[in-house]
Amino acid sequence: MPEKTLDNINRMAREQYQKALSAMERNNYDYAIEMLQQCLALEPSFLQGRKHLRAIQMKRAETHGAFRRAMSGAKLQPLMMKARAILAKNPTEAMVLSEQALSEDPKNSQALQLLAEAAETANLPEITAQTLEHLTKLNPRDIKSAHWLARCYSALSRHDLARDLYDRILQSHPNDYDAQKGIKDATAHGAMQTGGWDDAKSYRDIIKDKDEAVSLEQQSRVVRAEDMIANLIQENLTKLNTDPNSPVIRRELGKLYGQKGDYDRSLQYLEAIFATEAGADPTLEKEITEVRQKRVSDRLAVKKTQLQATPADTSLQAEVAQLEREFDELQLRDAIRIVEKYPNDLMYRYDLGVLYMKTGDVQNAIEQFQRSIGQPQRRVPSLNYLGQCFQQLGLHDLAIDQYIKAIEELPLMDGVKKEITYNLGAAYEALGAADKALGEFKKIAAVDFGYRDIRAKITRRPSPKP
Repeated sequence: MPEKTLDNINRMAREQYQKALSAMERNNYDYAIEMLQQCLALEPSFLQGRKHLRAIQMKRAETHGAFRRAMSGAKLQPLMMKARAILAKNPTEAMVLSEQALSEDPKNSQALQLLAEAAETANLPEITAQTLEHLTKLNPRDIKSAHWLARCYSALSRHDLARDLYDRILQSHPNDYDAQKGIKDATAHGAMQTGGWDDAKSYRDIIKDKDEAVSLEQQSRVVRAEDMIANLIQENLTKLNTDPNSPVIRRELGKLYGQKGDYDRSLQYLEAIFATEAGADPTLEKEITEVRQKRVSDRLAVKKTQLQATPADTSLQAEVAQLEREFDELQLRDAIRIVEKYPNDLMYRYDLGVLYMKTGDVQNAIEQFQRSIGQPQRRVPSLNYLGQCFQQLGLHDLAIDQYIKAIEELPLMDGVKKEITYNLGAAYEALGAADKALGEFKKIAAVDFGYRDIRAKITRRPSPKP
């Protein structure tokens, strides 16, 4: 979703924005905030409007006494809980709720983090960065948010800002590996940007065949990336000769070899560091897991490409099937190990449940989903999966309970709610409750008559009684 300016927002939103500016001039902050909230509800990607809203929220907060600030806390939690619950499926609505919370307390870190997450989910990088700038200004010691903001800057090609931010992080945390890596990447990309490496106009206008120009550009980028990785590997190998025990250099080499596709050598470096640290670094463990899985998935992709060229090759078919099983088993083993190590992280339990379902282990999947219901971002999908697990076991009454709980969390008949409502109708059908099943299918038909086989289900006539 691209960010909008005053010139391309709709008429009603523009009118509300102008009313807000007029109210701000009269110091009528309450009305200005109300108008801007309505404006942003219509145009969530209007960056300038959100800047003004934040400024007015801060201005009004200066006029609040201690009692008003204390009372505002009671209003925040319900808003933030609701925003968190709908963030994944309706990020723009979560942004509206987050702004309502910030109108009560514009310095609230949790509300700002929620707004940034919702903006990122809605693919609004400028608003994500703007929100994180405000958050990090209020909380200069929040290193996690600083890293997040630096990644946003990099994604927006603001490499100079990313470099400066990583530099500030290193001033207080000189051993921060991600900041060390980030400042190097930002410097390299900044140099490329300054040198005009990504500007193809110099040859696009010369080459008449635009397809050829695009092809040359893509090939050039691949070559540059490969050359850069090779140069960085050589540079770090040279450093390693002078400092052979440096975990920072060894970890960097492990990452670089992984990017190059030399997964065996990558794992040699990463696993050696992990062993010396006695498994104390979860981010390193995640990197190792990703490299292991990438090694198998790349082999699988090659074999699938070969099979497309010769689909009748039975030996290739067997190899692809074997690699698919190996990949599923590898993912499952890694997920089990991570859950055993971090049993209270419900996101990991949800991921493990999905893998159990994929491999047909319904019993173990149920155990994980019953736990992951406690993770707000995974509550609805966990309930949906639980219902499907119970249906596979023939426990349709239990499945119905899960689907109903999930539907109660969903205010709008979007794609997720349609799927769960369909599953509920199917569970009623399996129990022989035809009228209840038809009622659920009609709810979908009212908004999407072409969904799956809904048309056939609601127009089907019962067989005449003998």
